[in-house]
Amino acid sequence: MTTIREKYLEKIKEDFEVLSTVVIQQMELVYTLTESNKDTELHSSIEQNEVIIDSLEVKIRDEIINSIVLYCPRASDCRKIMSYHDMTAYLERIGDLLLNIADFLREVDPKGSLYTLFLKIIHEQLEIVKKMTQNAIFAFTCEDENLAKEIIRTDDIVDKNHKEIIHGIPLHFVGKTVKDQDLLDALSLSSISYNIERIGDNATNIAEAAIYLMEGKNAKHIHNN
Repeated sequence: MTTIREKYLEKIKEDFEVLSTVVIQQMELVYTLTESNKDTELHSSIEQNEVIIDSLEVKIRDEIINSIVLYCPRASDCRKIMSYHDMTAYLERIGDLLLNIADFLREVDPKGSLYTLFLKIIHEQLEIVKKMTQNAIFAFTCEDENLAKEIIRTDDIVDKNHKEIIHGIPLHFVGKTVKDQDLLDALSLSSISYNIERIGDNATNIAEAAIYLMEGKNAKHIHNN
């Protein structure tokens, strides 16, 4: 027979799954926006999703607090609950970063030389962090330690590509006349790349939370292994 405590934990899991789904959907919308940055309907959908993400984060946080206060979970359950708490916070931050990217995309000239030069790598970055986030959630759900560690190592690729964009932007303008839109494109593109890099960091944090759930220890050292 399922206890009230178990039902409460299941509710947290269900709401976390909904949050995960909305965040991944948000990533797909932002990817589409890179090809159609002035699409008002897309921007509206992204803003609506952000409201949903924020409300789910608050809801799950309240459920976690209530589960601890009301049901005094066992040590193993408590570790899982705290992992849900941490991962919910990371997903909410990813939502914020995606909204930032959407806002910066409003400012770029989609036909500008700088944007078209780096669009391919921006697409690659978005695909990588989307896969990292999906796999990190899967690693937690299925308690797949090897997958979680693979995600942590993948973050190095995201960091490397971000540095490539940051270093490549000023080189693109050497010997050229720089217009106001060029400066806006440069600032927006560097900010987009930075926010993607931060999404990778938060996906890594989710993977580390998964490892904490399985091993009960900090996984920060994996970056250096």
